[in-house]
Parts: sequence; C-alpha cells; structure tokens
Amino acid sequence: MVPPSYAASPVALAAWGELDADGKRQRVLDVAKDVFTEQGLDATMPRVAAAAGIGVGSLYRCYASKEDLVASLLIRQLRLLQAEVSAAADGSDAWTALERSVRRIADRQATNKLLSGALSQTSDRADVLSALGELNLAWQELIDRARRDGTVRNDTTVKDLRFAFAAARAADEVERGGGDRILTLLLEALREK
Repeated sequence: MVPPSYAASPVALAAWGELDADGKRQRVLDVAKDVFTEQGLDATMPRVAAAAGIGVGSLYRCYASKEDLVASLLIRQLRLLQAEVSAAADGSDAWTALERSVRRIADRQATNKLLSGALSQTSDRADVLSALGELNLAWQELIDRARRDGTVRNDTTVKDLRFAFAAARAADEVERGGGDRILTLLLEALREK
C-alpha cells in the first residue's frame, strides 16, 4: 500500500526513470518519512526501497547510507520548522507568534517521534548541526523581538524552548495531554509580567 502523503506528491506520480537526481532524492525522502513514521527508525533500507517501488541499489545511489538518509530527512524537517518559525514572526506581535509556533511544533512532536529520534541518531553531523543552527537563529530572532516588545523575560533563550519541548514530550509519556499542561506553565514562566 502506498502511503497517502506519498501518493499525493507530484514527484511520486512520475516514473522513476523520468526523475532527475533531485527528484529521486525527494521521492525517497517522502517515502522514508512515511516508512520511518509508521515503523520507527529501525525500518530497513530494503523496506524504504520497496515502499518507493525501487531497488535497493537505486536507494543507495541516492543515499549512501541509512544515516545519510535519516540526516537528510531530519534536515528537511528542520528547514521546514525554520520556515514556520520565520513565517510566524511576520504579521503578529512577537509573543503571540512565539507562543503559537511553540504550541504547533509541540503538538506535532506529541504525535510524531521521528524528529527527536532522528536528531539523537545524527546530532554530531556537520550538516545537521548547521540546520539546527539556522533553526536556532530563527527562534532567537523571534525571542529578541519579543524581548524588545517587553513580552518575554530578558533571560529567555532558545535553550529554554528546547527544554519546553523536552518537558512536553516527557509529560505526554506520563499522562496523555500532560504536554499541553506543562507547556502552558512553561510559556507562562517565560512571559514578562
């Protein structure tokens, strides 16, 4: 069965041989996201290849190792998060943008463990560290704007947001819905009174 998000992708509709190298890599990333989300990061490269409808050799021509595939998938997700954080900063007051984006990302993390698992497997890679740095910079710009507006504590850092995400994940493991409660408490603690 082809996962719905893969089937809807324009890259998925083209025959493998008609795709350029970037199109092939994007197709593999689309499928790998679905496979790893469904089966966890222990899913094998042959399983990803089968889901993509290609041979294992074709998969390894796109990504030389499973670590490269997982890192590329993570980097794509980090860049999407960066774009989301940057977009949140446009058009609304900084505190609202910060709170809204933190909650949206925490909600996604509660249902998809892929990002944190991929990060733990690839966090020492230069390409992953670079993408994390870009995301942190987007968060920092939003925090700085909120600080200038007087809506966030002066000592707030990007690390505080990472702690909030980790606490929300841990609270959800203790009790379903606990992440939302702890996030509310932590965001309130960061807000300038």
